[in-house]
Amino acid sequence: VTMLNPSIESADFSPRPLVSLGEALSQFNPPQGFNLGGSEIVERTVRYGFRAAGFSFLIREGVNSEVVPMMPCVVVPNTPNWLMGIMNLHGNLVPVCDLMQVSGDSKKAASAGSMILVLGKGESVAGFIIDGHPLAVVNPQKTNRIQGIPEWLAHAVASAFISNNEVWLEFDYESFLQKAG
Repeated sequence: VTMLNPSIESADFSPRPLVSLGEALSQFNPPQGFNLGGSEIVERTVRYGFRAAGFSFLIREGVNSEVVPMMPCVVVPNTPNWLMGIMNLHGNLVPVCDLMQVSGDSKKAASAGSMILVLGKGESVAGFIIDGHPLAVVNPQKTNRIQGIPEWLAHAVASAFISNNEVWLEFDYESFLQKAG
C-alpha cells in the first residue's frame, strides 16, 4: 500500500486519555486574530411602530397587530369622515380609521404605499391607515418630552419614547376609539 500523504505515516493514532471540559478549554489555542471574549453582549429591545397623520406611533406592548394591504371598505352611513368603513378580515368585521382625517388634514388621501394596521382582537379590534410598513424601533427610551400633541390625539398617548433622535408616541387605540366615538 502506498501512502499518499507521508506525514500521516508518522502520525500517532494511539488513544488519548479523556480530559474534563475545563481542562480541554484551557488547552484551546485560538488562531491568530480570533477574539474569544472581550466583546460585550448588548441587549436590544425592539418595539414596532408606524407612521400616520404626520406622527410616529409605537404599538403598545401586548397588543395584537396585523398588517394588511389597502382593501375596499364598506362605507357606513352617518358616521364621521375619519371612519373609512368596515372591512371583512378573516370573517370578522373591522372598522377602519384614517387618522389623517381625524387630524383635520382631509386634503391628503391615502398614498399608494398606505396599508391597514389592524390592532387588537375580538370586539376590541380596529384598523388604521398607515404610511407604509410598520418599523422596528430599537432600544426606545421613555421620555417626559411630550410636546405638540394635538387635542384630538392627547387622550390616546400615555407616554412617549425616543429612538434614534425620533419621538415615538405610544398609541392607545382603545382610548382613541372611546373618545372619538
